[in-house]
Amino acid sequence: MMRNFFKFFAGLIFFLFIGCSSPEQYSEQITKADQLISNTLNTNHLPGISVTILKDGNKIYSKGFGYADIDEKRKILPSRTRFRIGSISKTLAASALMKLVEEGKIDLDGSIYFYVPDYPKKRWKFTSRQIAGHLSGIRHYKGDEMMINKNFSNVKDALSVFKMDSLLHEPDTKYNYSTHAWTLLSVVIENTSGEPFLDYTQANVFDLLDMKNTHAEQKNLIGVEKVSYYLLDSTKAAIVAPEVNNSWKWAGGGFISTTEDVAKFLWAHSNYDYLTEKSITEMITPQKTMDGESTSYGLGWETFYDKNNNPLIGHTGGSIGGTSYAFMAPHSNTIVVMTTNLSDASFGDLANDLFELFE
Repeated sequence: MMRNFFKFFAGLIFFLFIGCSSPEQYSEQITKADQLISNTLNTNHLPGISVTILKDGNKIYSKGFGYADIDEKRKILPSRTRFRIGSISKTLAASALMKLVEEGKIDLDGSIYFYVPDYPKKRWKFTSRQIAGHLSGIRHYKGDEMMINKNFSNVKDALSVFKMDSLLHEPDTKYNYSTHAWTLLSVVIENTSGEPFLDYTQANVFDLLDMKNTHAEQKNLIGVEKVSYYLLDSTKAAIVAPEVNNSWKWAGGGFISTTEDVAKFLWAHSNYDYLTEKSITEMITPQKTMDGESTSYGLGWETFYDKNNNPLIGHTGGSIGGTSYAFMAPHSNTIVVMTTNLSDASFGDLANDLFELFE
């Protein structure tokens, strides 16, 4: 039997992922889920939504509602329809990072200047661990940076967006969320692996986990089934979002994927077959600031709590024309992944309702 232990918070609690679940066991819950999702789609003016739910590693729910493209009335297929997953890209990139840590090529606590010696010198040195946990002091977006529509041919060139800016604070003293920090981390991965970041991530994350519909949203994609991207106007009507190019932030927010691929990814991190117990513990254990305050964020993984104070582990994502949610509930062996093709969308209480429904 596959070893399916999930270790949480540095060995304080162990969860056992076992059992056999099938959609037939949950017919009543599935009917209720259909209604909950339809209500959310209509109430929150979502063009479309894809939802995949795993229980004990088994797919018990996977449906699309609304449209991938409104004008074309194109349906959403959770197995094939790709959405912008935004900052869930950080969670994917964290696994590429940990593969290199396991190979002894990256020391999470080594100076960033050892791995990227030509990065402009700052007032303080900082590390890959601090970058991955948003403790480095590298800034987040400013102005209209999310609207960048320039194509960067490689991750090193993308550093130009922020590399000359000063750190916001001494590393480890404050938590400041930063997508830019993950662009620098992608250069660390590239320099230490000796491969382009996208190639390394493809071979060591997506291919190994059979994620056939997950990749960077590069220019001129041909034959790729993906959604059209929308935002709401002042009347709450969906209109086509401005065109952007996310090549400046692959690791931090530039991947597209399906809900089924993302759910498969999360499940692969509920056991120690893909990454070691040590690696998974490093990723999911929240870091602390210098004064001992928890950040609720490990290495590309964040921790939320449901209304009963049970931990939910995963990530959210926001993009131009995309909002995403991907979390697992170790206490109930449940994974919920949701994506919509709308900027700044709200799922309301849908995630909590679905976790409660399938407990």
